[in-house]
Amino acid sequence: MKIDDEKVYLSEFDFLYSNIGKYNDCSKDEYFHYFSRYKLKAFDAKRLGLDKKLDKAVKDAVRKEIESTSSISENSTDASLIYLLTYRVPQNEDTDCGLEFMNEVYLKLKSGIKVDDICYAISDERFLCEEIHNKDYILDEVESELCKCNKAGFSRPFKSPEGIHILINSNSDISRCNFENCVDDILLALQWDKYYNENLKKYSDGDLKDFFEENKKKYRWEFPHFKGAVIHCKNKKAAKRIRKKIKRQPIENWKGIIERMMNDNPDYDALVDVGLFQIGENAYIDKLVFKCGEYKTLEDYPYIFTVGKCLDYMPENYKDVYDVIIQDYYIEHEDAYFDDLERNFKVEKYIDVLKTVNSDGSN
Repeated sequence: MKIDDEKVYLSEFDFLYSNIGKYNDCSKDEYFHYFSRYKLKAFDAKRLGLDKKLDKAVKDAVRKEIESTSSISENSTDASLIYLLTYRVPQNEDTDCGLEFMNEVYLKLKSGIKVDDICYAISDERFLCEEIHNKDYILDEVESELCKCNKAGFSRPFKSPEGIHILINSNSDISRCNFENCVDDILLALQWDKYYNENLKKYSDGDLKDFFEENKKKYRWEFPHFKGAVIHCKNKKAAKRIRKKIKRQPIENWKGIIERMMNDNPDYDALVDVGLFQIGENAYIDKLVFKCGEYKTLEDYPYIFTVGKCLDYMPENYKDVYDVIIQDYYIEHEDAYFDDLERNFKVEKYIDVLKTVNSDGSN
């Protein structure tokens, strides 16, 4: 990808994907979403001037954390990255076209062009770039060339039953370079997260209310709900008095009102369960409100009643789905923020490059 006309290389993407470990359960296509946002955070942090606040002690701590969680540290000496470039040629076809193609790739590598840039420019579906991790399953021809390759370098084009290949053996200097870049960018991303949480991750009740109204249909429930309370009392008189006292009060005040009544007069001793109940969650509400199921009366609190309303399948307001609304509100506004960053930094994404890379060592 390119951000603000600065190239972001596949080798950095591979380093993070292979060594940081947090997203190893993602495919490379899925991980690219997290990677691109991570890079945008680092660029935006510089734009905001957060790089001027970087602390050496914090940087050293981040460096140690990465070393402890990654398989390549800055002192690695044997961490070579092995790539196999392949132009696939069926065995019943002539190899001249494939040889010509890979000779051009070879000349580009020889002239100093990075393998990532070469991949960017190639759209031929026959072209494949593999990152080899397991040498137990490589072709004999590849193994033979690997033995000839220097610790850092690349082979001439060679043939196998699968096509024409070039082997690239990059030494650990690339890994160390990526390691250093990662320390800086991870620290910038952390600074950005702190800044975002303190300055941009804000909302009002009005914001949440408007967001709920705009997306109301999205929050329709699959099952009926009851918004209110189930109250267990010691006697009928207390039940009648409690019902009358809370009837015209906001639901969020009910528990406090009943607690004060209990403190003033022990006769109003009661067990109170206030909230939003889905059918099937509370046996008392299921029986008294939804007319299904059975319940056992509590021995010390034989009088039971409910107060509230059925909402059926639609929340009454944003507070009924508060946790979900908050999460969705954050996601929508963060997405919009990153969309703006992509426009402002003129981001170019080369998604097809990921399709040319096979990281499991097999075709």
